[in-house]
Amino acid sequence: MNKIDQTALVDKRAHLEDDVTVGPYAIVEKEVHLAKGVSIGAYAHIKGNSYLGEGTLVGTGAVVGEVPQMLGMRQTEGKLYIGKNNIIREYVTIHTATKAHCSTTIGDNNFLMGFSHVAHDCKLANNIVVCNGSLLAGGVEVGDRAFISGCVVVHQFVRVGKLAMVGGLSRVNQDVPPFMMVVGDSRVWGINLIGLRRAKFSRLEIKKIKQAYKIIYRKGLSSKKALAELESIESEKVKEISLFILSSKRGISGPKKSSLAEKLFLDYPYFIRSKILTYDRFLESRKNKNYL
Repeated sequence: MNKIDQTALVDKRAHLEDDVTVGPYAIVEKEVHLAKGVSIGAYAHIKGNSYLGEGTLVGTGAVVGEVPQMLGMRQTEGKLYIGKNNIIREYVTIHTATKAHCSTTIGDNNFLMGFSHVAHDCKLANNIVVCNGSLLAGGVEVGDRAFISGCVVVHQFVRVGKLAMVGGLSRVNQDVPPFMMVVGDSRVWGINLIGLRRAKFSRLEIKKIKQAYKIIYRKGLSSKKALAELESIESEKVKEISLFILSSKRGISGPKKSSLAEKLFLDYPYFIRSKILTYDRFLESRKNKNYL
């Protein structure tokens, strides 16, 4: 039996499987397919040609299956496919694809936190975390178990590799290779060591990924020479990195390098930033100019 609140609006042409819950004032439109055990929160709006897989939870006020945000596009026949056991929290927005034969795709066991955005034609794999306020532009691809921290912006068509981590407030406009950690303006600062350990990578695997990182980002080699040197490492994980780089169309994120502004507001830990006398200087300038 389904549990549909009396204030919810569910189109009779929508396909609801067993044990579906639809909360107060939620809207489910005609082409939507909700699989077994899906839960739709209050005021959420599920629309478009959208499929939500088993056990997926949609939070309060989320908008799933909206038309892509493109100039001149008022409607689309594109699809949205969401797999099993995803958590889509409050006020998340997810858009359908731009063309009838295409889909925006989200795999299984992903966690999209509040106010995050997944644009048209994105491809998200499995077990991904996208934190509050992060924005994925059109055509972005994210690999298995990647972690995107809060308020990150990812440029259209960028790929974030498997088990990569993107630090909070980062701006990502180039591909992030698998297993790497990006901070700031598309800069790779090291490998995602915590993520690799949680994924139960062996010490030997981690050692070889570190070796690959040093070849790519520490030796100052050209891409051609770095890839040639990576071939000498006997590791399936390193081969994944090499294949990712070879298939990149936007180029990969660069080595650690920061402007002064990034050092002050992104890179330095809080206990250092908190000692910067910006506010005191502001008060002093007001005093000198005789502001009220």
